[in-house]
Amino acid sequence: VMRRLVDETGETANLAIADEGEVVFLAQVDTQNPIRAFFRAGTRVHMHSSGIGKALLAFFDRARCDAVVKRRGLPGFTARTLTDPAALAADLDRTRARGWSLDDEERFDGMRCIAAPIFNTYGEPVAGVSISGPAVRFGDAALATLGARVRAAADEITRLTGGTPPVARG
Repeated sequence: VMRRLVDETGETANLAIADEGEVVFLAQVDTQNPIRAFFRAGTRVHMHSSGIGKALLAFFDRARCDAVVKRRGLPGFTARTLTDPAALAADLDRTRARGWSLDDEERFDGMRCIAAPIFNTYGEPVAGVSISGPAVRFGDAALATLGARVRAAADEITRLTGGTPPVARG
């Protein structure tokens, strides 16, 4: 599924889980583009500044999301990082409504990431899949199309692993 996502989008695909309030990258399928994102397996990042992290936070129950923010805080990494709880909550609402998140240069200047959650058999978000790359290749006009492709990949992985997406999806 991730290889197909790379073929369809031309961008690097990532698979990650949440652990102790952080995102942990498990696997990556690289694009052939010479300028690309790279996350070594085991890399850990704050959830609020990561596409996969925001995709998971958006589908966590409110108490779990609040616990992550309380535990890890909302440190800034770039001028675009969402460091205000209200701004993050609004972003998570948009993510939940459309089914995919956008890291809009929030972790690294010049890099964007689109992610969607993967669900277990109980409809709980347990992992995420994403594409990431230079912001110049993730123009605003392409976001909806790329987001739909990432969401379709996440839904396929959910089904292949016996999971169940939530009933109400934007």
